[in-house]
Amino acid sequence: MKIKIFNREICVCALQSHNGLHKLDMRKKQRRNGEIMINLIGAELYKLKKSMSYKVALILAVVFSMITYFVYAVFQSGFVDISGGTNAVIMESLSNSDILDILRQMFANTNTLIFVTIFLCLFAIGDYRSGAIKNFVGKGVRREKLYFARFLIAELGAVTIYLLTAAVVLVGGIFCYGSETINGTFFHDFIMYLTIHLIYLVSYTAIILLICEITRNVAGILLSILGILMLSSPILSVIDLLINTLGIQLEISDYWIMSLITSCPVTHIPTQFIVRSVIVAGVWMIITLTGGILCHRWRDIA
Repeated sequence: MKIKIFNREICVCALQSHNGLHKLDMRKKQRRNGEIMINLIGAELYKLKKSMSYKVALILAVVFSMITYFVYAVFQSGFVDISGGTNAVIMESLSNSDILDILRQMFANTNTLIFVTIFLCLFAIGDYRSGAIKNFVGKGVRREKLYFARFLIAELGAVTIYLLTAAVVLVGGIFCYGSETINGTFFHDFIMYLTIHLIYLVSYTAIILLICEITRNVAGILLSILGILMLSSPILSVIDLLINTLGIQLEISDYWIMSLITSCPVTHIPTQFIVRSVIVAGVWMIITLTGGILCHRWRDIA
């Protein structure tokens, strides 16, 4: 027996029920994806907590921040003769410096950046050595999520190293130079300089993680990063010189993150420089993060 139902309301109710079930499935899927991402971030946080390279980088950042103040204290105490020669030059240089100069030495001279770089390299390739990446992929976890979770926690580790360095420089400077060195504009200049270097750091971290993803071995990573830290700015300066000789008014080095790190003024940072720094750092971060995700997605995992 055939029963035909032509009631439009029943059809509408059935369609609404189907749409409701579809939305419920979508919500469950989104909730499951969110839980997977949270679990991945938790796993990366645990790895950061147990990372020896992270702890060593923190210690080195503190030690090197204190070395300058220690040298200053030694010269001030009279244990070293400063009547002439190199010692007198060193003492004069230290006497004319302040907390912001020490902070610039730690950031612009890439002292802290070297420690951050070592941490990032060892942190990034650790999953390949341990086989954790292969295990996660084997369980059906999307590679994009794996890379992005690693990126977030690597950024967190790098930022904490910079913040610890800034805190040690501030406390050590107050102890050595006295609180009178902190005037009305000090904290404004200190926070501005620290903030803009944190922006550079976010972009730099994305670049290093991309290099780690491409090479996936310590030797290739170290060679590539040494090239970035030591050779990139001089090479770009030569290229700028060649371009200027051709009559083209273009400074390529102005759009490279390492050039911005070394050229950032300590005080009275121009607004134009800040805007250019944010744009350049943002573009480099987007490009390298996207490149790292795509490389991680398409490359085979050994």
